[in-house]
Amino acid sequence: MELIEQGETLPLIFIVAVLYYVGQVAIAHNLQLKKWGFRLSLLTLTAYVLFEASWNGIYDTTTLLAIVLRGLILAGMALGMSWIALSALDLLFAPLGRLNRSWQTAVTRWQYNRGQKQREREEKERRRQEQDEWERTAPERERQQQEQQQAEAQRNAEQLQREEIRLSCQLLYDQHAPALLTRFPRERLAEYFEQYLSDGFPIEIVEQRGKLLEEMIASSLEQTTGNKQKFASLNEIAEYFQEQKQEIDSLNYDDQTRQSFLSSLNLQEDRAIREFLSS
Repeated sequence: MELIEQGETLPLIFIVAVLYYVGQVAIAHNLQLKKWGFRLSLLTLTAYVLFEASWNGIYDTTTLLAIVLRGLILAGMALGMSWIALSALDLLFAPLGRLNRSWQTAVTRWQYNRGQKQREREEKERRRQEQDEWERTAPERERQQQEQQQAEAQRNAEQLQREEIRLSCQLLYDQHAPALLTRFPRERLAEYFEQYLSDGFPIEIVEQRGKLLEEMIASSLEQTTGNKQKFASLNEIAEYFQEQKQEIDSLNYDDQTRQSFLSSLNLQEDRAIREFLSS
């Protein structure tokens, strides 16, 4: 500062040049340190000018130029020395920075591994709980599956029964279709099937209505033919219908057709017995 105040300009410029060169070599290509050096240099220039202006005052342009020149020389020296000092500090603390980064990396890796192991334990525990729950509910699932299978089998059996009831009525009608067409047309039978014997009704109702339909077909047949069989005794009734059943058994009918005819004969036999007893 005294050299600057005394006006030894050339030696000072030489010192600034030396410091600048050494500082450039010291910081090499470290742009961050170079920026900090410029900041310190600018701060030094500003502080010196403000100090001179407030302490000694600025009375003319010559004084101002002298203060600025001395400030630039001082800023140049500060720039070179700051680069040298910053490079020395960087050289000193760089290993500590690397050590700190290594420590941070190790801590981060340890935390990650710890979290990963915790997640693996939680996932393992979750799978174990799911397995335990699966094994615990296995009997209930088997029971529900059996119930579903039984319900499905029951539905299939009931559907088959509905189809057999409709088939029995259809075969009974087809057996006597020529005599029934006038009093009981085929379209009417189809309407009965659709309205009263469809798959939407419970099997019990379909069975009951199927029997009623067979009785109605038999009654319509008797009213149409007008040749109702007259019986003198119960034995005669039994013998007559037994002969009819034997005749049906002797014919080459499939099981469903034969069963339909036998059901029709049973209905007619029951009706004949009731009429005989009521007469």
